[in-house]
Amino acid sequence: MQILNTQRLLLRTMNEEDFDILYENIFSNINVVRNTFGSSMFSKEQTIDFLNDNGNFTDKVGLSVLIEKETNSVIGLAGSLKCEYLNEEDYEIGFILQESSWGKGYAKEIGLAQIEQIKNELNKNRAIAVAALDNVGSIKSLESLGFEFAGQTDTSRGKRNIYIIDF
Repeated sequence: MQILNTQRLLLRTMNEEDFDILYENIFSNINVVRNTFGSSMFSKEQTIDFLNDNGNFTDKVGLSVLIEKETNSVIGLAGSLKCEYLNEEDYEIGFILQESSWGKGYAKEIGLAQIEQIKNELNKNRAIAVAALDNVGSIKSLESLGFEFAGQTDTSRGKRNIYIIDF
């Protein structure tokens, strides 16, 4: 199912056929994993378990597959996710891009679409984002979207900066 559609990107629900490419381009790349999961690389089995437990296979909300339209290639994961970092139910925008897609403006492009989804479809008056303390690329992308620093939190993935944008 198509979730979001931008000029260059398509966000759709996940299927098991995506697992190998996501393992190859996301979960086995130490630079990507360090910035997103804060741990060592995943084994193929760990990747499959993670995607089965956390992937969005049926809904408009959740961790979904990000496609570059020009090449019809899977380039990462993204999605609006339920969260309670600030002690109330919110939606967090998120994106994890393969390293070869960094610096192309994809994070900002999918981030804008996620903000619109949270505002217009999910009827919220703010969005949340979190980033690893030293993930300069994600922090710059979030600030360019209008997010402002709101504090820090400890997550299962390590300490994270919390960012917020009000609509």
